[in-house]
Amino acid sequence: MKLIFCDNTLWGLVNFRGEVLKHFVQKGCEVILVAPEKEDAQMQTHIPEGMRFIPISMGRTSKSPLNDLRYFVRLLKIFKSEKPDIVFNYTIKPNIYGSIAAKISGARSVAMMAGLGYVFINDNFVTKVARLLYRFGLHFTTHLLLLNEYSKTLVETKHLCAPHKMILLKGGEGINVTDYPQCDNASPTTTFLYIGRISWDKGYEELSTAARLLKSRNIDVHIELIGALDPSYPKSVPVERVKKDEAEGLVKYLGFTRDMKSVYKRKGIVVILPSYCEGMNRALMEACASGKPIITTDVPGCREAVEDSVNGYIVPARDSKALADAMQCYLELSDDCKKQFSDNSRKRAVNKFDIKSVLAVYDNIVKSCTESCQ
Repeated sequence: MKLIFCDNTLWGLVNFRGEVLKHFVQKGCEVILVAPEKEDAQMQTHIPEGMRFIPISMGRTSKSPLNDLRYFVRLLKIFKSEKPDIVFNYTIKPNIYGSIAAKISGARSVAMMAGLGYVFINDNFVTKVARLLYRFGLHFTTHLLLLNEYSKTLVETKHLCAPHKMILLKGGEGINVTDYPQCDNASPTTTFLYIGRISWDKGYEELSTAARLLKSRNIDVHIELIGALDPSYPKSVPVERVKKDEAEGLVKYLGFTRDMKSVYKRKGIVVILPSYCEGMNRALMEACASGKPIITTDVPGCREAVEDSVNGYIVPARDSKALADAMQCYLELSDDCKKQFSDNSRKRAVNKFDIKSVLAVYDNIVKSCTESCQ
């Protein structure tokens, strides 16, 4: 069986779906990755063994219909040439154009909406057009994978996809919990670590304001940021703003890294993410498995990682004061309570986010697609 996995970055495929890809290689499937060609050479060396990579040109954030048409034609050529049995599409443009191209080329397709993103958070002409395109593209899929109840409800309300096609992955895309062992988090100092793209819709403004509030209370707080500064993303925080906040001592920007396992081994880490909306945030799942306490917002894709006051704190979105209060609460906990938070995070990851349940869903999808073709 030949399977194509199509995404807007090669990094996204390898980082978020690596376990799924390796699973199908081990089952004897031919696995092909299709993603934009503008990936650094180092990333291409991270492709798991037994897979083939086909680069493709794509304007990831371009709103040009001509660029999108070119991308669609390139996808169509690849699908017609490779003749896959099933195409798995991730992120908005592959979901739309990959689903249509798969239908024309005679392949089954499966889409995943990992997060609703700015297409649903915002409501303007561009996002309305995007939702119309989504509805058209998803018409041709056999299944739509969703990562939280809110996303599923919204897709149903907007009539973007037939309900019988939807599959809810209750633990998100899952992680291999054995790859993220619990690490000793005991430390005399605490670092609040933000992991993700440095963007406004992930709560950067609230985080920097919370840091300023804590400093006004004479509380020494350390906040570090790991993630991409992506000017092409509509909600990206400008580099100048991050540098300004660094100069004020509010945050420390560490850049982007692919070696998150080493990061999670650090002691005294509390992962903090004041996002407005997620699919099912992977960094929070990894942090749970590694035994890190979490402070995040009461929004889809974030709240699932935390039981309030058990392994962290949940605060309202867009509320800097509540965020600062939660950070202060953690700092004032006893060492024993902090350890209990860490242990509870690990337990939550094992119970909710184990990749095994996700692999079972993929196997069932492949089985149903195969049987329907016979």
